[in-house]
Amino acid sequence: MVDKEAARREYPDIRALEHSTLKVPYEILNKKFRTAQKAIDREVANVLGGSNDILHCSSDSQNQSIDSVADFLGGVVQKLTALKRKADDCYQQEQGCIKNCKLRISHLQDRMDQVRKDLPENDFTVTMWQRKRCNRFIVDHLLRQGYYKAAIDLMEESDIEGLCNIEIFTVARKIEASLQANNITLCLNWCIDNRSRLKKIKSTLEFNLRMQEFIELIREGKRLDAVKYARRHFSNIDSSSCDLMKRAMGLLAFQIDTNCQPYQDMYDPQRWKMLLRQFRDDIFSLYQLKERSMFSVILQVGLASLKTPYHIDCYDENKKSLQCPICSSNFNEIARTLPFSHCSHSRLVCRISGEEMNGNNPPMMLPNGMVYSEKALLKLADSNHGTVICPRTNTSYPFSELKRVFLL
Repeated sequence: MVDKEAARREYPDIRALEHSTLKVPYEILNKKFRTAQKAIDREVANVLGGSNDILHCSSDSQNQSIDSVADFLGGVVQKLTALKRKADDCYQQEQGCIKNCKLRISHLQDRMDQVRKDLPENDFTVTMWQRKRCNRFIVDHLLRQGYYKAAIDLMEESDIEGLCNIEIFTVARKIEASLQANNITLCLNWCIDNRSRLKKIKSTLEFNLRMQEFIELIREGKRLDAVKYARRHFSNIDSSSCDLMKRAMGLLAFQIDTNCQPYQDMYDPQRWKMLLRQFRDDIFSLYQLKERSMFSVILQVGLASLKTPYHIDCYDENKKSLQCPICSSNFNEIARTLPFSHCSHSRLVCRISGEEMNGNNPPMMLPNGMVYSEKALLKLADSNHGTVICPRTNTSYPFSELKRVFLL
């Protein structure tokens, strides 16, 4: 019963933090399966076409020579060989995805087994699993921020290649680089490859890419080519995009330096950044990745749980504590906009030692009103012949002048 209860408590944690760990390889496998299905269907259709040619040849055998029949048979053999090659290739790709899914399931199952065995948090296997998870989250964060080399180095050093979504971010990196260079080719090919899935999430990325290409043709003075491009690609657009298409056609009558709206905005080069953001949003939606990395979310939750209204001192250079995470230069700005935690029971921490002040280590107040722990002040007094020097004001006081503080 204890094992089941522990596993039940751990399940929400796994579900909240590890959703993309399983979802991403499943989506990749699903895409490869659909692609393989279409490719094999095409090859099968070619084989059937060749078989029909042979049947037609055999029914008209009087008018067919042996050489022509042999040519038909040779064509069918070639098509069967191509079918087998395509099937083998698709099988190998799908097996790689299935292997990756099994690896990730096994990784998460290891954690559930540790919980069922009630292993302590300081157990070696638990520590290694948590470290591996932490490294996975850091790799994911680095990939999102564009630090690919650092992410790959950490991934290889930690031996977690099969647990990271490097394939998605590698594709995204190439496409984002092309969009930053004002080139839509790679992104447009990606949209075509994922057209059915993008349609399910009601994405307008492909339309916006076509629209940008239309705008660029006008920008280059190729208005006739722009009209031909519009006829070729915008003849069957959705009704929701008709108004935008009508406005875009008005660009044909305006120069690049126009101040007339909305045409000035449509000529704005900032539209490329909009396409870049939309591509990233769409690729994350396809694989159900969150906008923020799990590392960033966990870090902010942890900082928010430590932040109280009294942490306003963390933004005063003269009052910062070296032991306080909120005061740390690494986290100070991150925590600034985070909400305060709900804390019904406060704990006092000594600014000097970083230890909690309680009945065994009571708070002591100096005559200047500064409060520190008794143990820390005793160490200061012992090293200075019974005199305490306040670390904030550098004022000296005899230890006998200190007063104990009682908390209600």
